[in-house]
Amino acid sequence: MPSAAPRFLPERFDAFEASIQELATAMRAGLFSAAGLVDYYLARIAAFDKSGPRINAISYVNPAALHEAHALDEELRAHGPRGPLHGIPMVVKDNIDTLGMPTTAGCAALRQAYPDADAACVARLRAAGAIVLAKANMSELAASNGRFGYSSANGLTLNPYRLSRNASGSSSGTGAAVAANFAAFGLGTDSFGSVRGPACVHALAGMRPTHGLLEAEGVLPLAGSFDTVGPLARTADDAAMVLATLAPGSGFTGQPSSLAGRRLGIVADFAGGNDEIDALFATAIETMRAAGADTIPVRLPAGARTLYADLLDDIVRAEWVRGLDAYLGQLPASAPASTAALLERMTSTDFAAGERSMNPLTLASLQHAFETQGIPPQADVAAARRFGIMLDEILRTNCVEALVFPTLACPASPRFDMADATYHCRAEQPLAAMHMASAAGFPEVSVPMGFTSAGVPAGVSWLGRPGCDAVLLSMASAFEHATRHRRAPASTPALP
Repeated sequence: MPSAAPRFLPERFDAFEASIQELATAMRAGLFSAAGLVDYYLARIAAFDKSGPRINAISYVNPAALHEAHALDEELRAHGPRGPLHGIPMVVKDNIDTLGMPTTAGCAALRQAYPDADAACVARLRAAGAIVLAKANMSELAASNGRFGYSSANGLTLNPYRLSRNASGSSSGTGAAVAANFAAFGLGTDSFGSVRGPACVHALAGMRPTHGLLEAEGVLPLAGSFDTVGPLARTADDAAMVLATLAPGSGFTGQPSSLAGRRLGIVADFAGGNDEIDALFATAIETMRAAGADTIPVRLPAGARTLYADLLDDIVRAEWVRGLDAYLGQLPASAPASTAALLERMTSTDFAAGERSMNPLTLASLQHAFETQGIPPQADVAAARRFGIMLDEILRTNCVEALVFPTLACPASPRFDMADATYHCRAEQPLAAMHMASAAGFPEVSVPMGFTSAGVPAGVSWLGRPGCDAVLLSMASAFEHATRHRRAPASTPALP
């Protein structure tokens, strides 16, 4: 891995914070190569992930990345680009299968879990010319349980904007890596906020698509009724470009980016958790109005703030082992073949030999799910989807295209292992707003809405009906263009 600043990028083009379109255009113009771009990002990983602030977002660098880049460079010279993602490096969350690299899901007991094929989403992106640069760290088994971004396989991912705060979860490493310019974009997964939360705390665009829009094949599951792949990118336009490849024909290209004439439902049900977040949201609403949007106050159904405790938690408990057994059962013999075998390997690990311990709450949750796997949930998935019917009624009755609210009611909280006296939160469940789209199966996108006085990013979310993913992204993009809140972390600046 390079340790010095790369020499292949001419002064007239700077890849730092560059969009996918800018990178693609410069590559076509011959300003640099895919191999050069891989070297550029590897140099940043060496400087800021493995030394300096030691963000620890990257769990495994693809040993074939440079070879793949050279092959794509030759293909570009001989035949032209496959599309806008040709030669563009990405990071992939470590619960998504990528051929040639283990899928640990952050669990040390899965270090030998080498899949036989790419996940369907990875295969689509690779076919479009994207390069898997690395796998990204994550909350173990996609269940944060108070330790956002911590895993027994790879340790704790730090938030590059404030090292004493968490990187959200469970797509923590993907969010931190894209924010720190370790790749052009990343893939995460979202069950109950695991893409939107990291997007919020890393000043990124992150989307939970309509449930079922993207293939889940090759993804280690948490709860299949709610799990989905989703992109994390530095802009909504970049996220749309990635989704256009993952879901061709879904309208992600050519959408007009404007807020003029849009009717937006403004949700205040999650206000009061943090004064700075509330103030940033009020300013965001004024920006939307100034851009020509009509903003209509709406009220949510009873129970919107307690969806996880009331419904979702027990459904996860009932689905977790069944999904894990199906996934683990098709792995090579070197990996645990079932949840029972996984638990046996977890609990027999010799921590005296230097292994990190698993999050005890996640381990206890998995053991409970295993012991109660035959007990049906108190409320089934149909009950969660009925919340979507109520959301649709609010959208229809108020004639609004999206519900808009702060992605998190409070800024990123302190790391589980460190205090931060600048953190203030009065919300009982700061993540509650993100549970609405999960329960309903609706799409939601989070984009930056500014920074707190502690330098921590905040996000605003746009939630709409199933199938309206592209429209939501276009509105979020218009808001981004009007505000320009995205900025890189001071801890991971441009290399000299």
